[in-house]
Formats: sequence, structure tokens, C-alpha cells
Amino acid sequence: MDSGQFKILLVAVILVQITGFAVLWMKIPPPATAAPKIASSSKVIVPAVDPNSIMFAAKIPQEEVLRQAVDSVLKQELAPYLAKLAEAKNTLPQGNFQPTEGSRRPSAASIQAAQQSNIVVDQAIASGVWTNDDSSALLRNASKLSEAQRVELLEKIFGAINSQQLKPVGSLPSL
Repeated sequence: MDSGQFKILLVAVILVQITGFAVLWMKIPPPATAAPKIASSSKVIVPAVDPNSIMFAAKIPQEEVLRQAVDSVLKQELAPYLAKLAEAKNTLPQGNFQPTEGSRRPSAASIQAAQQSNIVVDQAIASGVWTNDDSSALLRNASKLSEAQRVELLEKIFGAINSQQLKPVGSLPSL
């Protein structure tokens, strides 16, 4: 969903909320201004009311009319958005998609470079030390690695450093 569509949807929801509150505000009667007085012999007693215990419920006499009005507003406001969505679905190309960088199968050279790089990282983790030689070995294979393979190697290296399985004494790789 792009930002334009999101803004339209947000405006529609806000409009529906404001309409609903306006309808409720017009239909709710104003509260009584004075507390009822109860006469008892010669004294007037005003009942004590705890404000935290007062509950108020409003029943809208024309609830179905309100529902229909809200449905109507929603349909009117969302119609252009839904039309754009339907149009976008119909304009998508069918079949014959070209693979993207992330969906291509790795080449044999890429797979071999990833395996060699993983061996370097595994040996460094086993020894507990990352050296300049380890970084050099990774950089020799860097041009053959895919972006996903590079990210995986870096996550493995920095994860080992963060968990203190690996101590860098040389420069860290910049794949």
C-alpha cells in the first residue's frame, strides 16, 4: 500500500469516526442539571451520588439508519481506493517473470566460494580468534558471493563476536 492510498484510507476512517460522533452527539439528550430532591417531613434531602459509580448508556432510536449511513459513507469514500486496487490487479503481467537478484540460483562458483568462506569462519570460531588472514581469505572470495551469502557470513561472524565465541585481533571483514 503506497502512502497515497494509505492517506485516502486514513481520511475515510477519520470521516466515518467524526460522522459517528456527530450523530451520537445530536441524539444524546443533555444531562439533568439538578439532582432530584426528595421531601421528607420538613427537610429537603439531596441524595449523595458517587460520580465514579454513575453509568450511562445511550440507545440510539434509529440505529439501523445510522448503520446504513456509515455503510454508505464507507462505500463512497473507499470506492476510488478499491477501483485502483482492482485496476492494479488487472495490470499485473501474467507469467514469464524475469528472476530478480534474490531469486536466481547461485552459480557453482558462488556456492564454492560460500563453502570456502564458511570453512574460514568455522575455523576462526573454533580457534576463538579472528585474524587479518581470516579477513584476507574472505575478501578473496567476496566477488563471487551473492548478497544473501555475504549477509549470512557477516551475521555468523558478528553473532560469534557478540556471543564472545570469537575475539577479533585483526581487521573485521568488509564484504
